[in-house]
Formats: sequence, C-alpha cells, structure tokens
Amino acid sequence: MKQFLRRLRGVIGTGLTWAIGWAGFSAVVGAIFGAFSVPRLALVGAFTGLIAGGAFAVILSITERRRRLEDLSLWRMALWGGLGGFLVAACFSGGGGLIWDFVATMAFLGAVSSAGTVAVARRGDTELIEGEDDSDLILEGDDLPLGLEGD
Repeated sequence: MKQFLRRLRGVIGTGLTWAIGWAGFSAVVGAIFGAFSVPRLALVGAFTGLIAGGAFAVILSITERRRRLEDLSLWRMALWGGLGGFLVAACFSGGGGLIWDFVATMAFLGAVSSAGTVAVARRGDTELIEGEDDSDLILEGDDLPLGLEGD
C-alpha cells in the first residue's frame, strides 16, 4: 500500500507540475494571438496538462519501472510524453474523429514537457548528490537513509 501511495503522489505531482506549465503556455499563446478569454484558455491548458502529466507518469511508471534516473533517455521520455499527449487528445476529441492539429500540438507539448521533467529531475538529483546535508533522506524502495547502506 505504501508503494502505491508513493506512486500516486508522483502521478499527482507530475500532473500538477504539467498543469502549471501548460496553463502558462496557453495563457501566453492566447495573449499573443488575441484570444477572447485568456483565463479560460489557461484553465483549459491547466486541465489538459494535469491529465497529460498524469498519463505520462503512469506510462513512465509502467514502462521504466526498473530504471534509474540517469538511465532514462530524453528521447524515450519524449516518446512517452508524446504518447501521453496523444492519449489526452484522443480522449478530448470525442467520437467525431481526431483533429490532427490538436493531436499534434498535444503530442508535441507532451514530448517537450516529459523531456523537460526528466532534465529538471536529473539536475535536482545531481544537486542532491552534491549537497551537504542529505544523509537522512530515504530513496523510494530503500529502507535505510543514504550513506548507511553498507553499515
């Protein structure tokens, strides 16, 4: 149960992170192109980012379960993010057929967001390793704090 809750927290966290990014992107694009309602467009961007980020996190947890962060290829992460964006677009396009420009935009945003997510996570992981006071942190799946594995 603890493992499930940890994964659920990761899915929600990734979804919320993407929601913030996609809301900002949607608002900027809406402001540039003179959208009638920029806040509404930002809200739609946030919602689709939340769903696409969650889809990416689920896909990632299934397909890349046994890999470490430094083993994840940015290209493969972009593929999984693009797939997550495609799935969201397919769900929102309804039964009337896919709208290909919407699908392409969602897949592109998913690919960029996923590659960016992994790049930021790698940077944070490097900073954590080089940090001074991280001996009391416990990594996912580990039972002992960092630095105490061999003791």
